Amino acid sequence: MRICHVITKPELGGAQVSTLNILSDLPRDKYDISIITSAHGMLEPEFRGLENAKAFFSRFLVCPINPVFDILAFIHIYLIYRSHKYDLVHTHSSKAGIIGRWAARLANIPTIIHTAHGWSFNDYQHPIVRKFYIFLERITARVTTKIICVSKHDIDTALRYKIAQGEKLTLIKYGILLRKFRGPKTDIQLKKRGLGIANNDPVIGMVSCLKPQKSPADYVRAAIEIYKEMPAVNFLMVGDGVLRSQCKKILDATTLNGRFIFTGWRRDVSEILDVLDVVVLTSKWEGMPISIIEALSKGCVVVATDAGGTSELVKDNVTGYIVKPGSYRQVARKVINVLNDRQLFQSVKNRAYSFIDDSFDVSRMVNEIHNLYQRLTR
Repeated sequence: MRICHVITKPELGGAQVSTLNILSDLPRDKYDISIITSAHGMLEPEFRGLENAKAFFSRFLVCPINPVFDILAFIHIYLIYRSHKYDLVHTHSSKAGIIGRWAARLANIPTIIHTAHGWSFNDYQHPIVRKFYIFLERITARVTTKIICVSKHDIDTALRYKIAQGEKLTLIKYGILLRKFRGPKTDIQLKKRGLGIANNDPVIGMVSCLKPQKSPADYVRAAIEIYKEMPAVNFLMVGDGVLRSQCKKILDATTLNGRFIFTGWRRDVSEILDVLDVVVLTSKWEGMPISIIEALSKGCVVVATDAGGTSELVKDNVTGYIVKPGSYRQVARKVINVLNDRQLFQSVKNRAYSFIDDSFDVSRMVNEIHNLYQRLTR
C-alpha cells in the first residue's frame, strides 16, 4: 500500500515525535511510505534518515498563515500526490491537515486520514479567528475518511463544535518508546553536573517548546514563588522557542541565584527526567501532552494545568496535581506542598510510575493505526 504522511514542520514536539514513531514502526512489508514536511526543524535529520520512508521537504510549508506560501505548498503537495499515486494520505497538525487533505481530495486519493494533535482553534483566540478555524475544520472534515483524536477531550470538542459526526472520529492515544524511558537509569550526579547543577537539592523542570500554547512565563513565575519559600531548589527549562526572551526578561527582574537553567533543545530528555523530582506543564491548551506521559513513565510527580487531555493522564491528588490554566501561584503551592511532605511525594511517585503500562507503548499505537489503515482500504 502506498501511503503518504504530511506534517507542517519537523520541530521537536509531540505530533512530530509521534509521526516519527509511526513511520519507523509500520510494517515494512505492508507499506511503501512517504513523508512530506518543511525543510527546517530540529527533527529534520530524523525525518531525512528514515530507512523505510521517502522524505519530501517543501520550503513552502510554514506554520504562520501566508497566502502565497500556502498556495505554493498546496501545489507542491498536490504534484507529489499525483506523481506517486498514493492509496492513502495521513495528515498531522493544523496547517498540513488543511492543505494536505484538500490536495489529496483534488488528487483523487481514495483514503484521507487526519490526526488532530489538538484542534487548531482554542478559547484564547480572537472570536472571529476562532470561528474561521472552526469553519475550516468543518468543511475539511467533509473530505476526510477518518479523523484520529489523541484524547477523549478532543473527541468531545469535535462533537461539541460539529466538526464531524461520531462515526468519523476515532480515539488512538499516543504511545512512547517505553523501552527507552523504562531502561536503566542514568548516572544522576553526572547528569546533574552536565546540566550545571552543583548540589543535591530537588530539581523541578518543564519540558516544552517555549511558545504561547505552553505559557512558559507561568512556569517562570511559579518558580519565583517557589523560590521565595524554598530557596534550596533547582529549576530547569528544557526546550526553546519564541518566548525564551520573555521568560528571561521576567527572571531578570528577580534573583534565583543561578538556580534557573535554560537547557535549550535536548535529545536526552529521558535522561534529564531521571534528574527531575517534579515536572510542571503550564499549557493553555493541549491535545495530549507526550511530555507528561514520558514524565509519568519515569515516576516524576507532575503538576499540570487542566488543558486538553492532560487530566486523562494526571489524576488529581493521585498521579499528580491539576490546576487551572494561568494559575501559576497554584502551581507553586502544589509543588511546595508535595516537596515538603516526603511520604506524600513518594506515594505520588509510585502511583505515577504504575499508571504507565504497556498500553502506553508505541507498539500499541502503531498497531491500532495499522489496523485502521487495513479496515479503511479493504
